[in-house]
Amino acid sequence: MNPSATNQLAIVSLSLNPAIDLTYQTQSLKHEQKSRATQTSYDPGGTGINVGRALEILKANSHTCYISAGKMGEFLEFMLNQQLNNIHPLKINGETRINTTILQQSPKHQYQINALGPVVTSKQFDEIIEKFLTLCGQGIGILTGSLPAKLANTSYQKINIALKKQGARAIIDAPSAVLKHANDSQPFLIKPNLHELEILQNKSLSQIEDIAVEARSIVQKGTQYVCVSLAERGAILTTPDNSYYCPSPSIEVCSTVGAGDSMVAGLAYAFAQQQSPEQALKLAIACGAGTAKQAGTQLFKQEDIEPLLAKTNIKTLAI
Repeated sequence: MNPSATNQLAIVSLSLNPAIDLTYQTQSLKHEQKSRATQTSYDPGGTGINVGRALEILKANSHTCYISAGKMGEFLEFMLNQQLNNIHPLKINGETRINTTILQQSPKHQYQINALGPVVTSKQFDEIIEKFLTLCGQGIGILTGSLPAKLANTSYQKINIALKKQGARAIIDAPSAVLKHANDSQPFLIKPNLHELEILQNKSLSQIEDIAVEARSIVQKGTQYVCVSLAERGAILTTPDNSYYCPSPSIEVCSTVGAGDSMVAGLAYAFAQQQSPEQALKLAIACGAGTAKQAGTQLFKQEDIEPLLAKTNIKTLAI
C-alpha cells in the first residue's frame, strides 16, 4: 500500500441511512430476566459510514456523504469528527437510527437489531446525490446498504448511470432487490454475499466453482467485476479475464459487524491505486479479517493489514 500518495482518485462513500451502533457484551441472555453488560460501546455505523471509516484507516483520498437527523444525528456527527477528515452531512427531520448488537459470551452468539431510520424525501435524495456526484468527479463512488423507506429500489441504478456519465466508477454493495436493478446499468463492481447471489441467480450454491460460474454470468451481462463474500470461507472475485478465490486467513472471530464494509473499502482503495484484481482481492480479505478480529463494531487496525496480507493466498479458478 502507498498511504502517503497525494494523487489518488477520490473515493466517496454514500450513506443514506446511517446509524449509531450500540454494542453490548454480556455473559449470557436469560429469558424474562435482566442481563447486565460487561462492556458497552457506541460507534458511528451504517454500511456507508463503516466504509468511510475503513478508507480513513487506509489513508485513502476519501469523503463520506450521509443523511443526518435529529439529536442522534448530532451525536453521530460528533463521533465522525473524531474519526474522519471529510464528512458531508445533509441534515433532515426525524432521528438517525440506533442499531444494536449483543455479543453473548456463553454460549457464543451474536444478535443484531437494525432500526428503520428517518424518511428521506425525493428532494433530499436529489440534494445529497448532487453533492455526492460532485465529490466523486472521475473517481470511485461507493453505494452500500439498504435504502431508506419510500426510496425506490432503482435508486442506486440511477446514481450509477450518473456516475458513468461523468467518467466515475461505482462499487455497489446492497440487498439483492437493489442489486438486481443496479446490474441493469452495468456498474464497475458489485459485492453480493452468497445469499444475495443465490437470490439474484435463483439458485442454491455451495461449491466455489459453481459460485464463480454464476458470478461469471453476471459479468457477461456487463457488470465489470463481481466480488462474492463468503464469510469465513473468504471471497471470490470474477473479472473480465478470470476468476480468483482467496480463503480467509485463520483468525479468532470476535464480531462480523463491518467486515463486509471493510472488504468494500479494501477493493475501492486497491482499484483507486490501479492495483491488480488479485491484489485488490487480497487487500479486501485482509481488511475484512482484520475487522472480524475486533470486538463489537470496531474496524481493523492499519498495523494488522501487512501480517494478514502475508497469510492470504490467491487461487486462480480459470472460470
